Amino acid sequence: MNIVLTAQEMVRIEQMAIADGMDQEMFMQKAGEKVALFVEKKFLRAAKILLLVGKGNKGGDALASGGALLKKKSRVHALTIYSLEESSELNRLMRRRFEEGGGECVSIDVDFSSYDLIVDGLLGTGFQGKLDPLLARVIERANHSRLPILAIDLPSGLHGTTGEGSESAIQATATVALGCPKSGFFLRNGWNCVGELIVEDFGLPQKYIEQAKIFAELPTFSELQNPRLVRNRHKYQAGYVLGYGGSKALSGAPKLASLAALRSGAGIVRLFYPKEAEANMCNSFPELIHAPWEEAAWLHELSRASSIFVGPGLGSSPCMRDWLVKYLSQATQPCVIDADALISDLSCLPKNVVLTPHRGEVLRLLNIKKAPSDEELLALCQNLCDQTGAILVLKGAPTFVLGPQRNFKVIPYGDPRMATAGAGDVLTGMIASFLAQGLSCWHAAILGAVLHARTGEKMAKIKNSCGLIASDLIDGLSWANL
Repeated sequence: MNIVLTAQEMVRIEQMAIADGMDQEMFMQKAGEKVALFVEKKFLRAAKILLLVGKGNKGGDALASGGALLKKKSRVHALTIYSLEESSELNRLMRRRFEEGGGECVSIDVDFSSYDLIVDGLLGTGFQGKLDPLLARVIERANHSRLPILAIDLPSGLHGTTGEGSESAIQATATVALGCPKSGFFLRNGWNCVGELIVEDFGLPQKYIEQAKIFAELPTFSELQNPRLVRNRHKYQAGYVLGYGGSKALSGAPKLASLAALRSGAGIVRLFYPKEAEANMCNSFPELIHAPWEEAAWLHELSRASSIFVGPGLGSSPCMRDWLVKYLSQATQPCVIDADALISDLSCLPKNVVLTPHRGEVLRLLNIKKAPSDEELLALCQNLCDQTGAILVLKGAPTFVLGPQRNFKVIPYGDPRMATAGAGDVLTGMIASFLAQGLSCWHAAILGAVLHARTGEKMAKIKNSCGLIASDLIDGLSWANL
């Protein structure tokens, strides 16, 4: 399921199903089975498992998963925080079944270090942001145990809608979201708590999900359209990317964007740069055609190019802004605008454009001095897209892709080691390449953002260090990463 809902909306549609006669016990049993299957697949060496069990139905989900794991011959203990009398009816039922299946309930002072895996079933979508001291103590012990933690549905202590409370929430190794991911995973510091995200069906019929008010969407496989290859094509048919970037101080950024465009399939890339940057542009890779910017040469190549990118390494100056206002609006090809070319004068935007700001740049683009809340920022970005027709890739962890009059996409991939100079320039080149190869601005932005993030995950594992650099992303580009 590719939609993202608020926690309240997920509760609402589940209650609709139950009111229509759906069996909540069946939902819980199936959720437990799905969690157990993931434990078996992901945590092969977890011979001894500790369930953290709250008093609500999420605790029941954890106990149901424990019962399924017992059947797989795992050794499972349940740290039950509350008495049976304080627990929900389904929680009590699942605890009874867990114990009848050979599971053991343990006290709160159990030694966490004697286990291989923690399964978090403390708090669910009903959590409103206030932890009682006992739960806070258990969460703190779990986070400091250095054990892998699997969160059921959402990390306990994280507000499922807003992402608030992340500083005291479970820091999960992975989260099995039941039905749909929750909006709080992606707002504020919620993404720091989720770990690897897995979405599992727990038996809720599709007709109820179709009635939900959507917060966002995840990319679907059908949207990740690879450019079509024609066997007898030549380099211009493969895609001609024209770029403008670089400055006396910043010559690496446009080179990274250009090389990324070639590695992503473009047949030819030609880079123009300001004349003052010429001394620093000599040491380039042999496949790149590059020259100082001249008006006649630019306009000639502009008439032949399939797509353009503008911005990497340009720097900020009145001359640069004048250039953007005068020449950018002349482009009829799809265009990627990045870095210092992201100015608040939106009158110069071409018709088909992808904007790729990080959060600091989007504030400048929106002409905002003080950072708003995540929800407000996304609403402002959506309004900009609706007004201009632009596609906007809001880079970050996670990245969002927004377009006019449509649900925005959350890109639930990436690695923290991608936070390195030049990584955004690589994304610019990738999107420009996909545009040159015939993808729409929307599909090029989604494909670029997903492939960029997945490549970062792959290269972080290969490098196995903190030292991931932007050129590693280019080296690792492969359709297999999707």
